[in-house]
Amino acid sequence: MNEKREIDALLCWTTNQVDKGVYVITPNKLAVVFLLQEYVKLRPVLLKKAMDFLPKYRKNFNLLLLKLIQYPDMSYKELYDHLISSTYRLHDEHLAAFQKVVSTILEGGIEVFHNLPANIEKIMNDTATPPGGMTQLGIGGLLLRRFVITLDRMTFPELIKLYQNVCEYFQKSIRAIALGSKEAGLMIDLEEQDDAVNRLKGDREFGRWSRRQTDLFVAQQCSLLQCNETKALNPRDLQAKLAEIIMDNPLYSQAHFLNYLNCVRVRDYVGAVDNLHRAFDRNAVKNLSSVETRAYQYLSLNLAILHAQFGYMREAHVSLREAIMLAQEVGDRTCLQLANSWLSYLDHHKIQVPDRVPANSVEANIIKSISLGIQFFVKSVAQLGFEPAKQFELLMWSDYFNCQQSMQELIANCMAEKAALWTLYGRYDLASLTSQVLLSANMTQMGKTYNGENLCHALCCLALWLSLNGDHFRTFSVLQYARKCFPRDPNARLWTLTELHVAATKAIHAGEWQKANLACCRIHPLDKNLSLLQRATLNIARGNLSIANGLLQTLLKDHSLANREPLVWTRAMILHATALIPSPEVINVLIEAHEFARRKHFDYEVATIDSLFAHQLLAMGMPVKALKSCQEALDVILQHGGIYDRAKIMFLFVKCSVAAAEAPKKRQEMEKCDSFLMDAVKFFTKLGAYVKVKDIYAFMAQFYHEIGMQAERNKCAFKFREIDEQYPTGSFEVADAII
Repeated sequence: MNEKREIDALLCWTTNQVDKGVYVITPNKLAVVFLLQEYVKLRPVLLKKAMDFLPKYRKNFNLLLLKLIQYPDMSYKELYDHLISSTYRLHDEHLAAFQKVVSTILEGGIEVFHNLPANIEKIMNDTATPPGGMTQLGIGGLLLRRFVITLDRMTFPELIKLYQNVCEYFQKSIRAIALGSKEAGLMIDLEEQDDAVNRLKGDREFGRWSRRQTDLFVAQQCSLLQCNETKALNPRDLQAKLAEIIMDNPLYSQAHFLNYLNCVRVRDYVGAVDNLHRAFDRNAVKNLSSVETRAYQYLSLNLAILHAQFGYMREAHVSLREAIMLAQEVGDRTCLQLANSWLSYLDHHKIQVPDRVPANSVEANIIKSISLGIQFFVKSVAQLGFEPAKQFELLMWSDYFNCQQSMQELIANCMAEKAALWTLYGRYDLASLTSQVLLSANMTQMGKTYNGENLCHALCCLALWLSLNGDHFRTFSVLQYARKCFPRDPNARLWTLTELHVAATKAIHAGEWQKANLACCRIHPLDKNLSLLQRATLNIARGNLSIANGLLQTLLKDHSLANREPLVWTRAMILHATALIPSPEVINVLIEAHEFARRKHFDYEVATIDSLFAHQLLAMGMPVKALKSCQEALDVILQHGGIYDRAKIMFLFVKCSVAAAEAPKKRQEMEKCDSFLMDAVKFFTKLGAYVKVKDIYAFMAQFYHEIGMQAERNKCAFKFREIDEQYPTGSFEVADAII
């Protein structure tokens, strides 16, 4: 009796059944049985003819059989396409034998079904000691046994109805397969549309999706959406599949939850909330056990996450409190820990790192939520001026937890957060290195390749570093790869924003104002603050200082910006000071920005402010102090900056060094700094910033003219004229070499 129950349980796993547990024979299942029957008959023959081909053929057929069992019924045209596809290609004799069986069914009448159980029983008896490679307790054997039992129990009217359905099933597609024309394809499409209409009317006597097939499909799609979205169905196809599943299983709440995830990735807030509420409702209808009750707190938690993603923080807090209350009622420590992680993210609370790491499997999920909470906490306190070394120490704890539990997604998330921290503190080279480590890591686990949002962040970080170094071809290649791997929102927003930022910066360097303005306008819907900063940079470069100050005041008047986005506020202050140079008012602005950046540990911005101090001091006639301020900024920018900032600081250093030198030693000082100027010219040329190249040659020509070196002056003047003829500046104004 126990053995029979175990076999029945396996049978339920391998067959397509409706929710009531009744196995229904459909034309598609009958075709699968005939395929399996002919495979067992022909295998000994094929073994004698082609022993080297048999392993590959057997593998392909077993994979095809597993796919046909796990997936819902398909039309005969779809089935035939699988049989002749390169992935599951049947042996020619096997395909011919199957087509002969189909012809026999259509021509022989219902008598075919009377001999079918006896033929299958004979096959089952012959495979007791498996010369045919199939056992009675294997997937194929269990499928055949369940089929025979169900067929024996059918009444004669049911057999007639089944035969009519089978004939209609095959006849619909055989003509199209034989003709292989566009007209036949159109005929099949029209018939499929009729089937869809009949389906909506409820004409079918059985569901297309069984419960276990639905479980498998939902689990696969959820896993792909989480780890590798490109392998998942596109939003339109997934929505169509889910509509079929919900029609066949109206009380299946997981389908509504997957529909919610599908709406989130296309930023459909209304649809996401609606499907999440439907998941609540369907779960309430099925609330007959404590297992179902435990799902409520996770639905509330997901609703809180949804509100947070779309910026509705008040609603997120309400849903989060409800999730905590429900989790406390059922004693779900995992949900409580996840809720604590989101509270640390929304309210910037400090979380407690445990003194010991629990090792049992029950608390493994708690370790995951603790690690996630650490990462949320670091993300929030990074904006508050928390000491960088302490942040990286916390991330080291997160890495320890992640590696201990082999949590691949959190490992990648931790690496991406480290790269973000390096970027925040101006270590662009280290951010790029961290991103490359993440991209080169083996992210395959148990045959599944992780391709989540963190990899998109890493690609964008790498693209920004390549653009900072003037490697625009590789930047374009990386962004194209990101476009291919992450074609849909919200990940598509990341590489789109990076692409527009790179385009705007490149156009500003090259003096292409129209392109730069267009890119800045396209940034605005994605990131308003970045758009304002880029437009201010553009107007300062063009000499439109009043417009630039107006844009910057929009940011600086927002007093909460310094707390919410301190880096944006610091850069706005830097641009504001740049627009004020050489006005004496700039000193107070620079002092305020310098103190704020130092308090927030923005070392690169501190170095940039020091360079602006050098510009102002040089304009005020204090070259020695200007040189000292420039030297403080020189090391940081040369080590971690892009080639544009490095070229600017080298040019500024030369100007300060020459101005600070005594009159007899100015020529000698200029000769020492000649390599700096040539490197700056090379960097500016690589970026297409020919206006800055002309600034360098104009400075050199003026210097040589002042000390009476006519030949060198003429040489520099000639280079200036040559570049100006090839790349004319135009009639617009250009600010001094600060931006």
